[in-house]
Amino acid sequence: MKPTAKDIGVGVLAGLAAALLSIGVITQSTLAMALLLFSPLPIFVAALGWGTAAGFIAALSMAVAVSVLAAPTAALIVVLITALPAAAAAYFTGLARPAEEIGGPKDVTVWYPLADTLLRLALIVGASFIVIGVMIGFSDDLAGELAKSLGQQLAASNPELAGNADVAQNMALFVVRILPALQPAVWVMIIVANLYLALRLTAASGKLRRPKDDWPRALRMPRPALIIFAVACAACFLPGGIGYAATAIAGALGAGFMMAGFAMLHARTRGAPWRPVALWFAYLAVLLFAFVLFLFLLAGLFDTSRNAPVSKAAHTTPPNNDN
Repeated sequence: MKPTAKDIGVGVLAGLAAALLSIGVITQSTLAMALLLFSPLPIFVAALGWGTAAGFIAALSMAVAVSVLAAPTAALIVVLITALPAAAAAYFTGLARPAEEIGGPKDVTVWYPLADTLLRLALIVGASFIVIGVMIGFSDDLAGELAKSLGQQLAASNPELAGNADVAQNMALFVVRILPALQPAVWVMIIVANLYLALRLTAASGKLRRPKDDWPRALRMPRPALIIFAVACAACFLPGGIGYAATAIAGALGAGFMMAGFAMLHARTRGAPWRPVALWFAYLAVLLFAFVLFLFLLAGLFDTSRNAPVSKAAHTTPPNNDN
C-alpha cells in the first residue's frame, strides 16, 4: 500500500521526535541519557497507529536527523540499536492473516504472535550489537585493556580492593566478559517496554488495529528460540570474535526468556489475593539479589507457547497480509 502524505508527515515528525530523544548519545548528560530510553517510542506509535510505512519513514527520518546533529557513526549506532529494532518489531506486530488460511474459521483475522515478535526482536538487537562490536574493534586485546582500566578504577574507589589487586582485576574481567551479553539484554527489555507503552497509547487513542494481547500469557519465547539459545550459550566459550558474538545473541535471547519468566509469574498469580505481595517480593528480590534473574530465565525456558490474538475480519483490516 502506497503511503499517503499524512503517513509521510507523521513518519517524519515521529523520526524527528525519536532523534531528539536520542540526543543523549551526543551530550552524555544524565537527563538526555534517560530520554534515550524512550527513543523507540515515537517510531512504535507511528507504525502502530498509521501503518508500517509510517514506522519505516520515522526510522529513516531519525537516522537522517541524527547524522545531521552528530557524526554519521553516531547515526549508524542509533539506527542499529533503536530505529531498526523498533521499525522491525512494529512491522511484525502489525502482521495479520485470515484464520481460514491456517485452517481456522472464516471472517476471523489472526495476528502475529507476540512470542515470534520477541524472538525476532532479540535476534535483531543481538546482531546490531555484534555490528557495533565490529565497528569499535572489540576483541580480546580491547577487552583486556578495558578490564585493566576497570580493575584500577575499582581498586582506587574501594579501599578494601586497593590492597588486593588480583580480586579487583578478576572482578573487572568478569564484568568485561558479561558486558557483550548485558548490553543487548538490557536493550531488548527497553524496546519491549516501549512497545508495550506504544500499544497502550495507540489503543487509548483509537488508532490501534491490533486487538489487545494478554501480555502475561502472550509474552513468551517460541520453541525455536530454545535451540538458538542453547547453541549461542555453547558458542560463548569459543575464543575471539565468535565467542563475543555468541555472547551478544545469548544475552538478547536470555532477556526474552527472562521476561517470559516474569510474565508467567503475573499470569499464575492472577486473581489470587496474595498476588500483590508475591509480585512485590519477586521484584524486590531481583533488586537485592541479581541471581534471582537467573531463576526467572529458567522459568521462561519451560513455557514456549505462542498465543496469537484474533479479531473479526469485518471489523479490522489488516495492515499486512504476509504473516
